[in-house]
Amino acid sequence: MPIFHELDEHILRIEISRPEKRNTLDAAMLTSMTELLLKAHNDEDIRVVFIHAQPGLFCAGGDLSEQLSGPSALPTTVTGQFIEALKACSKPIVACVQGPAVGLAVTMLYYCDLVYASAKSLFSLPFTALGLTPRYGVSLLTLLNGGYHKAAEKILLSEPISAPEAFEMRLVSNIFEEDKTYAQAWARAQRLAQLSPVSVQSSKRLLRQAWSTRLQEITHAESEAFHIAAQTPHAKEACAAFLEGRKPNFENKD
Repeated sequence: MPIFHELDEHILRIEISRPEKRNTLDAAMLTSMTELLLKAHNDEDIRVVFIHAQPGLFCAGGDLSEQLSGPSALPTTVTGQFIEALKACSKPIVACVQGPAVGLAVTMLYYCDLVYASAKSLFSLPFTALGLTPRYGVSLLTLLNGGYHKAAEKILLSEPISAPEAFEMRLVSNIFEEDKTYAQAWARAQRLAQLSPVSVQSSKRLLRQAWSTRLQEITHAESEAFHIAAQTPHAKEACAAFLEGRKPNFENKD
């Protein structure tokens, strides 16, 4: 079962479980997670959402082979609906990261409220390496959290982000040793579940209102930029090379 879920102590635990594909999120998995987030939003018995995967592996992002069939950054796509559900969820979302988080996985983390990672975790925003551009608000969120120069370094160069760097860039709330990460993240989810749900949800709404309007504007601009970039020969070659496990050849691609 690629997406496992259970309700425990008012906490909806969602586990990404597709290790044979490095937990890449295909359309069916994204749809399942969207439905679970909508359920959490509407179900008063659910007070917290907890997202995790297996130790040593979080998520290698979206299923690129699927997404290349119709690359888009519109909110109406399966991926867009998932991001919108993350944005709209009234319940606090806690993420536990133990291993690589790439592309869409990092985007997801930006929309979680608390993110706890192991010291060995590694993050990546490989948009330009694939000939593409950030989408779903990542350019703004990376800038607001990490500052312009660090955001530019990690997005323009597609450089990996170590766990300490992720903490400095405010992508994660805290980092722990590998064998303590899950317990630490779960303890905070339990703490949230024990607090007043009205107070927690109202506080989350107030925090989000601070950047919601600006985020909507930049997301629209990102969608247009992504559409243009995705149609270029450079993007098609870079994505094909990634799927085929080879270096891209950009000669005669202008």
